[in-house]
Amino acid sequence: MVGDDRRPMDRRGNCHCGKSIQSRPCTRGPEHRCRPASQFRARGRSMTERMTRIARRSHPNAARPDEVHATRVDRALSWSDFRTAVRYDPTNRLLVAVPAISAKRAEHPWLGEATGLHTRIGTADAYHREFTHGSVYWSERTGAHEVHGAIAERWKAEGGTASFLGFPTTDEQPFRANGAAAPSPGRFAHFEGGSIYWTPLHGAAIVHGMVRDIWALLGWENSALGVPVSDVVVEVESGVHRAAFERGSIEWSPAGGPIVAVMAPAASDALEVEYDGVGRLQTGFAPQPTQA
Repeated sequence: MVGDDRRPMDRRGNCHCGKSIQSRPCTRGPEHRCRPASQFRARGRSMTERMTRIARRSHPNAARPDEVHATRVDRALSWSDFRTAVRYDPTNRLLVAVPAISAKRAEHPWLGEATGLHTRIGTADAYHREFTHGSVYWSERTGAHEVHGAIAERWKAEGGTASFLGFPTTDEQPFRANGAAAPSPGRFAHFEGGSIYWTPLHGAAIVHGMVRDIWALLGWENSALGVPVSDVVVEVESGVHRAAFERGSIEWSPAGGPIVAVMAPAASDALEVEYDGVGRLQTGFAPQPTQA
């Protein structure tokens, strides 16, 4: 009723006058007629709604029950999304990502069954899908690659695709054999911003930047240094990058260039190979390998 100033009254005859609920009989006189709460609710504002609005005025930033605040930017895609892209958006990269992820899953059947839908990563044209024993990630730059096990755990702990490592550029692989020698037990995977090497003895270690470039020039895990046993440590003030390996260390700084320390090599000519490799670096890096 428009213009009706009567206050609500509950089933027991208590009057709810004013801003607070007063559980007492109305004392405003016979000329004041309390309206039943049911009539008050008929106008679309129950007492609960009134109190909620009062509370929201006190806490304007409080979330409404029907509000959903997204904590992730990833979006799961359904079959209808794929069909819509086929019909109306033939340039959508989803049409490339889905077959590529499926092909990678077929290449590695041990990944098992899919445990989720294809998911778009953020606002970029990049996608991934989770499987029982691993994940497959696809981007325009890198294509589709799988990650699993301890390497995947370390990568995701760093932030996954949002970290400085970015997307994987290779599948996880065992160490490569060095000629007739059997490869050491361990695995690795390369990413856009670095590599993760894992061994049963030392666990997962991340190499990146100039240390990774120098180590790659020397022969990766088949060099006289062996595999990394620690992450690359960066000293912000001096700009020094340093990492320890099985049989030595690599250090690089803008001022001093690379310093490669190699312990007693397994073969007599291994150290000469290291010297030759470091010698191919740019002159400005002042390569000065030392023997520990």
